[in-house]
Amino acid sequence: MSDNQNLRQRFDVAVVGGGPAGIGAAVAAARTGARTLLAERHDVLGGMCTAALVNNFCPAHLDHTRLIIGGVFAELRRRLIDRRSIYASPNGEYRMEPYDPDVFAEQSASLCLDAGVTVMAECPVSSVVFRGDGLASLAVRDRTVCEAGVVVDATGDATVAAQAGVPCTFGRQRDGAVMPLTYCYMIGEIDLDRLANALPGAVRRDGATGDRYCVISNHPKTNEWVAKARGTGELSIPRDHIAGIQSIPGRPTYATVNFGRVFCPDPTDPEELARAEARGRRQIDEGIRFFRKYLPGFERVELQETARQIGVRESRQIRGLYTLTEEDATGCRQFDDVVAQCCYSIDIHEPDSDRSTLRPFAPGTHFDIPWRCLVPAQGPPNLIVGGRCISATQGAMSSFRVSPSAMATGEAAGVTAALAAIQEPSPAGSSRPARVRDVDPARVQERLLATGAILG
Repeated sequence: MSDNQNLRQRFDVAVVGGGPAGIGAAVAAARTGARTLLAERHDVLGGMCTAALVNNFCPAHLDHTRLIIGGVFAELRRRLIDRRSIYASPNGEYRMEPYDPDVFAEQSASLCLDAGVTVMAECPVSSVVFRGDGLASLAVRDRTVCEAGVVVDATGDATVAAQAGVPCTFGRQRDGAVMPLTYCYMIGEIDLDRLANALPGAVRRDGATGDRYCVISNHPKTNEWVAKARGTGELSIPRDHIAGIQSIPGRPTYATVNFGRVFCPDPTDPEELARAEARGRRQIDEGIRFFRKYLPGFERVELQETARQIGVRESRQIRGLYTLTEEDATGCRQFDDVVAQCCYSIDIHEPDSDRSTLRPFAPGTHFDIPWRCLVPAQGPPNLIVGGRCISATQGAMSSFRVSPSAMATGEAAGVTAALAAIQEPSPAGSSRPARVRDVDPARVQERLLATGAILG
């Protein structure tokens, strides 16, 4: 047997990308009965939630009155609550939920392994070839070749789809500009007493853990200090507010920071991305100097950890069977083929600007994400997409791009992939590949509801 044969592995479903969408897709596909591979380039699962240190659940899942995202996401959130590793919103509140990124990574891996997923971490996928015999070949690591009947693109950038010839849009409609990137990081220790005395509301107490913890997001006083420091030339970061400084559950004097803003014409271009990351790292040093001088309680903070990668908000969107629009979102449109719900604000970080556009939804309202947005209109029939790169305009994507809804669309993609691979087989003797379009979305909904998803 040749070395290449020794290294060849066969799966029903291969998920490329181990962020929120990939986790949802892999767990769902495996639980539906498919032999499932999850390939992730980093050494941990979680993507933006862990490798990029964007470690909070934006409230896409809380509409002020109830949970509207269940399934794999709700299970992972419950595990974090049970581990006292998240500052979860009390019933009836709608706010960010910071969590410990290390526990998130640990519990995500546990979910996958419990479901029977084959996880390949530190395994970037260099190519995916959709073959004429109905299989896809994935080049993983240097020499490993994996074969799969259906592929889920959970890369966030629609990398697999674009390479396979799926038509995509890029950035905002009028000029292709994408939202700026942010390099997140962890600092500590914060003097919570000094902070609480100087900035009312910046220190809260978590009812479940008893922790006093820091949460700063667009605070009027810190906005004044940002404007002052920019005016004196002490701060060059092109941002008019601090998006987030939030304590780590269990380590409340340590916090992750979302403050940088890096403009990048094309985050899918490796050279452009490398330059953006270099600029982002310089902004970390500048931000810490600003905190030490201006924020009470931050006088002695030090850099504790830098994210493994810069945070990317936007790049490609596939062209799917349906394109979700901002008007669909703001109109709280409901769809017959709904596979996920979302109520997070329209949240556009304006390209080439220091400002963001934030338009919240009325309490108790949400919009649906239809199954058709996950299915490419053209391209390989055995490919489906989950996460922020599904078919949508910038406005709609700016809401559902966050981790709860990304995990929910990934879960729907995983169920669809499994049904296509193992329950809609090609006719005997046929080389026709599994076709995700042949799956009835009602069957996807039935499976999602049976496993705890919330669709209405």
